[in-house]
Amino acid sequence: MAQRLARTVIPLIAALAATPYAALAAPPAARLAPQVKYTSDYRTPVMRQVHIVPTISGPGLLTLFGADGLQAQTLREMGNASIFATDDIARAIEGFYGQPKAKTIWVDAGGPTSKAIQALSFLKQADDWGLNAGDYTVKQTYDRYPKGSTERTQALAQFEASLSTKFLMFLQDNYRGRIDPNALSNYYDFKRKSLDLAATLSELGLAPNLSLVIKHVVPDNAKFAQLAIELQFLRSSSASSNTLADINKVVVAMEELRWLPREFPDRYVFINQPAYMAYYQENGQLALSMKAVIGQQDHQTNFFDATIKTVEFNPDWGVPQSIIKNEMLPKLRRDPNYLDREGYKVSVKGKMMPSAKVDWSQPLDNISVVQPPGPENALGRLKILFPNPHAIYMHDTPARGKFASQDRMFSHGCIRLQNPQAMAAAVLKTSIDFVDGQIADGATKDMPVPEEVPVYVAYFTAWPTTDGTVHYYEDIYGRDAETLNAIAAITASRSNT
Repeated sequence: MAQRLARTVIPLIAALAATPYAALAAPPAARLAPQVKYTSDYRTPVMRQVHIVPTISGPGLLTLFGADGLQAQTLREMGNASIFATDDIARAIEGFYGQPKAKTIWVDAGGPTSKAIQALSFLKQADDWGLNAGDYTVKQTYDRYPKGSTERTQALAQFEASLSTKFLMFLQDNYRGRIDPNALSNYYDFKRKSLDLAATLSELGLAPNLSLVIKHVVPDNAKFAQLAIELQFLRSSSASSNTLADINKVVVAMEELRWLPREFPDRYVFINQPAYMAYYQENGQLALSMKAVIGQQDHQTNFFDATIKTVEFNPDWGVPQSIIKNEMLPKLRRDPNYLDREGYKVSVKGKMMPSAKVDWSQPLDNISVVQPPGPENALGRLKILFPNPHAIYMHDTPARGKFASQDRMFSHGCIRLQNPQAMAAAVLKTSIDFVDGQIADGATKDMPVPEEVPVYVAYFTAWPTTDGTVHYYEDIYGRDAETLNAIAAITASRSNT
């Protein structure tokens, strides 16, 4: 495996940067593992008919292809084309071909151009990058009819409109993924990327080589290229249930990478939940890695990105009301002094009082429970904050034994770090000795990071290490199956377009 990657990773990454897709051989048709059911609650985007209203003006267009004015005829016939697309793509197509100075992109007097042949080749290779080539099929019926016939012009108009629609869909899918992760469940939280479709169509019309257009939309990072290599390797291997399951994991990983920025920054933190690991990257290199504890099955950690802004030393812990209700109240019924004995501070409507004197039958909104700083504090001696609507952060923990477990799902959603001092030092751009000094000071203090650091709280069941070797992890929260079902639903919704 390592030798194979050493031979292929660097050349293929270079090929991706130069001429993505074209350097790769087309693999067998995409396959999903048989255990995946092709049903989904995922609501696919509505497809509507594209209504092109040609507005050809000026006599010059009639002679672009000679006396017969084939391009003008083709553009006029596009008003009768039968094409379906999502509303955003439909509006881009209608605007492009409805403008007074509209020109065809893919056909000329001789029929499909060399650019059209190149576009069709790229669409057929979509499987190489974890997409489904069947989503981008373009029918070619013009050869059934003699040149110069009305029927051939109509078929070329249909071909022109269809190829523009499918290629735009292909580019958009590469740029942001086929599915909207926010529609999968509440565990996903991303601002979905938006491709300027109108500008992209114009660029397609002007570009001498489509590789340049594709290069601007495909994820521009080594991880994506390494997953693409792995996908081709798996598809060339003899099929087995494990191989098919791994194919699924790689396909999902490539889809998920499209939800993240096209290029990873020079400096960031990456948490991969199925691996139970946290990483710190700097200058494109892995500078730090450590074990992590993530959320229990009923307190799953979300998949999102944010920005690290603060490190808090010697934090107190404001106990969430869900934990008060589900975990503390049962203990208080058995022992009303439980919170006092454990050192928690309880207040009712802002007034401090012993836990044994609190009327716990009142609304919990009235009650605050805080664990003061100290060696037994649930957050340990520091936490690393990146504001987000899920109240998730990284932190220390006194429960060090949990890191010895293979499956580390013990938290209520936050990420516990095996070596929090090292991570804090990294994001603060300081030394571990400095961090230890802040802890030893004993005071609770917030320290802003000198530069905000992106953090990706991610969920990848297939992920390459620094040498390009792809590792596979258990789908601990069952999210891959949801994603695969959503992808299958998208393909089904496109089957008649």
